[in-house]
Amino acid sequence: MPMLLYVLGALAAQPSPTFVTHDLWRAYPGSDKVFVEVGLPDGSKGLFLLDTGAAVSVVNDDAAKRLGLESTSDGGRVAGLSGSVPWHRATLPSVDFGQGFVVDNIEVAVGVPGVPQAAGAIPVDGILGHNVWSKFVLVVDYPADRVELHRPGTYKARGKGQRVQVSENRVVLDIGITAARGEERLEAPVAIEIDTGAAETSLWCQTGEPFRAVSSLGVEPVVGIGAALDRVPDFQFLTETRRIPASEILVAGRKLKRAEPIRWSSPDDPGADVCGVSRGLLGFRPLGDWRVVLDYPGQKLVLEPPRKRRVFDAAKAWLAADAAVDPLGTSHPGVRAKVLVQHGDEAEARALVLRALQDRGAQPDLVVLASRIDRYDGEDAAAIDRLSGLSPVELVEEGAWGELIGGLVALGRVSEALQRAEAALALPIEDPQVRQELLVGLSDALLAAGRPVEAERALDDAIAVDRGGSGFLFRRAMVSLEAGDRYGAITTLRNLLDLYPIGGQAMWLYAAALEPQDRVTFRNDVARAVGRLHPGAEPLDFVGASLVSVGEGAQGAETLAAGYKRDCVPFRRGAARDNCDAWYWALGGERLDDADRSIRRAVAKEPKNSAFRDTAAVVAAARGEFARASEEARQAARLSPDDPYLIWQARRYARLASGGS
Repeated sequence: MPMLLYVLGALAAQPSPTFVTHDLWRAYPGSDKVFVEVGLPDGSKGLFLLDTGAAVSVVNDDAAKRLGLESTSDGGRVAGLSGSVPWHRATLPSVDFGQGFVVDNIEVAVGVPGVPQAAGAIPVDGILGHNVWSKFVLVVDYPADRVELHRPGTYKARGKGQRVQVSENRVVLDIGITAARGEERLEAPVAIEIDTGAAETSLWCQTGEPFRAVSSLGVEPVVGIGAALDRVPDFQFLTETRRIPASEILVAGRKLKRAEPIRWSSPDDPGADVCGVSRGLLGFRPLGDWRVVLDYPGQKLVLEPPRKRRVFDAAKAWLAADAAVDPLGTSHPGVRAKVLVQHGDEAEARALVLRALQDRGAQPDLVVLASRIDRYDGEDAAAIDRLSGLSPVELVEEGAWGELIGGLVALGRVSEALQRAEAALALPIEDPQVRQELLVGLSDALLAAGRPVEAERALDDAIAVDRGGSGFLFRRAMVSLEAGDRYGAITTLRNLLDLYPIGGQAMWLYAAALEPQDRVTFRNDVARAVGRLHPGAEPLDFVGASLVSVGEGAQGAETLAAGYKRDCVPFRRGAARDNCDAWYWALGGERLDDADRSIRRAVAKEPKNSAFRDTAAVVAAARGEFARASEEARQAARLSPDDPYLIWQARRYARLASGGS
């Protein structure tokens, strides 16, 4: 007995751990959003975005239901870059980081639009924000893909660092920004918030005023919390901003190497919602080379040099953990199969989904996933047969209606595609969004059947359903062109360029529709679109190709050269560099033999990459090999059967292969 008491006493006397370490999970290596896995009250593990810029933590709807959280609304709102949404409050009983590091009774918002739902294919349960991290000394070691939590007063940082202000659920500090344009150089201190959930550095309202003289004015999508991304096209979030060409950022006594243009939002709108929230965000990209030590209790920030570098394989870790608790993958086979595909284990993903379909029956999500694996493996007919067993509404809800219609067309089963589309629209469907998608499918089928005028009418009906129909304008222009309504196509494309000047594909289709008398208007439209964008945001590949196609060879070649330097040179080697080289060379009609060798290498490495197949089609066409161009374009459209650009490319090169124009 005395010995037992001695052992128990010795164990009790041992100090509790002063820190705990976790892996940083990312959607892919180097991704700018980082996640951490924690223990939840029901004993499960949950993955959360590590977001020091979030004033409150957030739990996604599915996780809230799984944990039995009850939410209430008192009229409050959660504000973000894309607006504000109602705040449904709940209390998360605890999150457990292990080693005795537990945070209890966390106030959370439930079901906020714009919150990440997945890191790649790995499910995400929400966001952990200031009301969690402020309990600790937080060390985000970006180069090592690790995060450390230290108890207050126990971590000795390497470096003097800088005082920060921790108040109102935010961490604010003064940083130094140097910006230059031409020979003009400006320096100024800026009070800014540290935000590990943001990708870039952003300033709001009047904060960027010291740099107005060197800033550029342009439009860009600004998407964040509050954005309903499932229904609204990207260009609905197009916002006029300024960009500050930062050449140096000074933080905590360190000159950051990752200086880049800083977004300045609402520079001329002091009444914008975001202005009352904060002055700006210091995000991942400037900090990604450092160990970021954020001492909340001590109100101090230190940037430490990396001790070592490593890449954490999140997909592999998730699969191993999931297999440990569910060896057969019966709990959530669809999720595991998607992660398997992300990890490159397509054969195992296929086997898992087939077992699940046999055990569970034809669940729509599993059927669609199985069909995508079939198509990825080149078994298009099997993919279509699977999708054919689902109702039109199920297909729309799973985002696969366009895949069914496009897949049937790609297989030459155009009559069947048309019959299915017409039968679907004969059903009593009240949901306008579902009806809109069905009309788009009907338009695609009618176009493939050689009935472009009727296809045009169906697409007009889809666009008229609601504001979101403007997302179909590229299709509308393509159909108009097929119907012989050249000016209708041009009018639609001009409208699309006004809505979304970033969209280079619209410029290329516009160029293809021109007659000599239209070229002056086209050049003016392109100049206006490019002039609305910030330097560096222009789609230089499509702009250059469009200019070449309308006889502006010198300007087009200069634009393509600038695009090649910006887009291709940063890739040192590999399939992405080969694809980029081939793409730019083919658009400019130069080095076509080299382009051919490069794209053949890229396709050999990634034969199921639809973008690479599209490049192969463009290269073949530039070499006058129209039969090969048609086949490559067909393969690209087969891999992404509901992509209107690839549909147009396939139809265009098929005509050229048959001797048309």
